Amino acid sequence: MNFQSDVVNVTYCSSDLFSEVCAVSIVSLFENNKHLREINVFVVDDSITEKNKKRILDMATQYKRNVTFISLPNPAEFYNDDRFTIKSLGHTYARMILGDIIPPEVERIISLDSDTMVLGKVDELWNTDMKDHPIAGVDDCMGQVALVKTQHLKADSIHCNAGMYLIDLSVWRKENWTEQFHQYIGGLFDKHISLGGYEEEVITKVVGERMMVLPPKFNLMTLEQVLSYKELIRFRQPMKYYTESQIEEAKKYPVITHTTNFFYIRKRIFEDGSDHPMRPQYEKYRALTPWKDDPAMTVVPTIKQRLQKDVWHMMPKSVAIIIGSFVRNEIRPRLNKKRDDE
Repeated sequence: MNFQSDVVNVTYCSSDLFSEVCAVSIVSLFENNKHLREINVFVVDDSITEKNKKRILDMATQYKRNVTFISLPNPAEFYNDDRFTIKSLGHTYARMILGDIIPPEVERIISLDSDTMVLGKVDELWNTDMKDHPIAGVDDCMGQVALVKTQHLKADSIHCNAGMYLIDLSVWRKENWTEQFHQYIGGLFDKHISLGGYEEEVITKVVGERMMVLPPKFNLMTLEQVLSYKELIRFRQPMKYYTESQIEEAKKYPVITHTTNFFYIRKRIFEDGSDHPMRPQYEKYRALTPWKDDPAMTVVPTIKQRLQKDVWHMMPKSVAIIIGSFVRNEIRPRLNKKRDDE
């Protein structure tokens, strides 16, 4: 599977709990890219049941596409270090070892979160000239305060969201990025420092300026849909970011949307009764999956979680943004530090 313009490779990491959500993303990819000669999907399998694997395989067969399941390696065994666990690395740690677990003949791949939907043709993304960059992604508007306080990066550092990466696996393997990530994490663990942002934190810090920044239409996130441009800038306070016209263009014509959690959304897109703005699209693609007749997913929030959501929506949105920004920039960093010191 050497790089070809009309043969696209995509990978997901999914647990059984998120198998429905992953299937919705996969079917949206298939539906909107029927013109491609070949689509190969690699699902890193975090204990997906045989029943749900079969559902995904049957769905792929209907579209005459290929799906391969790859068992998620035990991190302690992969790294030969008992400190490397799912708890310490996160369930999607597989993104840091893709060069090792994806078949060696695959030279380029799009890595997607399960909670994404592909709403357009991926040709432009897939055929991006990466110019020897190992990874490309979309700036997630982390904000200068958060970059400095929680990520220990410079205020103008590149920080791309892990929900979508375009990866040149040939460069990855040549430069052995798997080992570079390993060394970085090991250095943190030696100092008894835990990962706050899991693989996104690691990839961001280690790849650094070698990360290629792509247009926002390739990973349009929830906060960009819920907030106006001015509200977004006020909330995140980035030193540099996309222009308002770039964000507005992405909102009109998104190629990939990432339905991330957000404090001003009461229920995630896959939950019954979700207030996410893209819920109609989710329902549209879910109706094309083997999960179409299953009851909608329900998540029972704790009393604390329900009260928090109620409080955010009781206040004017402008006030919620100001308070939310303060919590994100001043309260959370202190909690993270406390956790790291424990």
